[in-house]
Amino acid sequence: MIRSRIIIAVAALFALTSCGCEKKRVLPEVEPAPLGRYNTNLSFTSAVLDRNVPYDILLPTGYNDNPDKRYPVMYMFHGLGDDNTSWNGSWLRGEEKITKLEKEGLEPMIYVFPMGWKAYGSDRYDGHFSYMTMIATEFVPMIDKTYRTIADKEHRGTIGYSMGGFAAMVNAMKHPELFSMSAPLSMSMRTDDQYKAESQTGWDGQWGKIFGGLGQGGDGRITDYYKEHCPLHQFTAENLDKYTKVHWFLTCGDDEEQLLIANDDLHVLMRDNGYPHEFRVWNGGHSSSYWRGALEEVLPYFSSIMAGQTEWQKSLLEVNVPQDVQFTEDGIYVSEAYSKADKKEGVVIYIAYDGTDPSWIKDGMSIIQRGLSSKQFVLIPCDISKKDIHEWVAFYKDIYPATYTQALAIGKTGNHVLEKQSLFSSLYFENAVVKAPVTIDAEKYYYIGQCDEDPGYRSANLLYKECKAAGGKFEYRCRNHLDDPRLDFLTGMEYVKTQLNNL
Repeated sequence: MIRSRIIIAVAALFALTSCGCEKKRVLPEVEPAPLGRYNTNLSFTSAVLDRNVPYDILLPTGYNDNPDKRYPVMYMFHGLGDDNTSWNGSWLRGEEKITKLEKEGLEPMIYVFPMGWKAYGSDRYDGHFSYMTMIATEFVPMIDKTYRTIADKEHRGTIGYSMGGFAAMVNAMKHPELFSMSAPLSMSMRTDDQYKAESQTGWDGQWGKIFGGLGQGGDGRITDYYKEHCPLHQFTAENLDKYTKVHWFLTCGDDEEQLLIANDDLHVLMRDNGYPHEFRVWNGGHSSSYWRGALEEVLPYFSSIMAGQTEWQKSLLEVNVPQDVQFTEDGIYVSEAYSKADKKEGVVIYIAYDGTDPSWIKDGMSIIQRGLSSKQFVLIPCDISKKDIHEWVAFYKDIYPATYTQALAIGKTGNHVLEKQSLFSSLYFENAVVKAPVTIDAEKYYYIGQCDEDPGYRSANLLYKECKAAGGKFEYRCRNHLDDPRLDFLTGMEYVKTQLNNL
């Protein structure tokens, strides 16, 4: 009897629960877990690629505290062989750099780091791996839906290094409706001649399988599909309206083996065809230190564009012109150490100019001598409209003897000084105009300096490539153009000062 009652009770309980008549528990509302500052190895499923796409994301420090605030987005592409974690790895330390800049006043942004595999940010020519389509049609919309972004092109940009530099450029180039700013850092790109000369393994492993011409050599590598994606074929006069919708910031180190040739050629092409852009060449090679340094200017520049500024006037070197410098009656500067020395040795620098305001030259000399009174050197201004450079040297070489005789060519005196380069051990060119043919002596030292809007941009390109081909010792710098001509000139003198040889 007892057993029967137990069976009946269990059956009744089962019937009660199975008929949907049970009383539901009311669970308390739970606040979603706050997102961290840096979130790694997230992913979403791409229908386009038919795979999971890993990504990392760096959020503003106040993201969780300001639930109604929305932020601009920077898409950060990595280099060949790296992955979505590389921007914040032990070499690049992106979060550390961004945090530093935020403390210095950089506006908060969201930084997204997608996995890029070896796609160069592009769709494969055969349709087997449509990476760019995934970014444009799936990834960007997903980020805008998942995070509090300002979901318009005016607040969306791309940055990338090496292969990621190409990805940053080509995605903004092909999708200006999505991105209004792009910064390729040491962009992995070759000229046509460089691609033709690439080893078969190198070509097939990196570019042939993406742009076509797999297994081909020579002209067979320069496919129509490649031309559709290569900036050196796209920034033509005909495409001006299409690509000027994006703010471009290109930078590359002067110690690069091949990449600066292509990047500098792109700068020349863009200048030739009237494309506004920022272009920088600093000291450095294909390294994380160069890319970290580039963020010091790229991120504030993009932030200023989003705030409504139309150009970037910041200089990384501030001008400091001492006012108490003593010159001779001839306008020459003689360092204290040189004037007091029994044996006159050291360096004499002949500063060649023609048409430049003499007061600017004097201020430039004041900058060069600053802090160097313990060194033995002499600065001699040489107005080339009055005497040739060899005449200046012949006149002063016995009055101011030196161990090293050097020349600084300013503006249109470039070829004039080059023609007499046998007189000098080191030659400095500041916004100097030079025309081919050019002969470079591998035993001499050359400095090439200009601003990115200098009329002599082709001269710098020529000098750099000739120095590179000759295997000579050189430094190449391209800095930001400033609207004030005098300030721009004196900023160039600050850069020359940093490169003086034998002082």
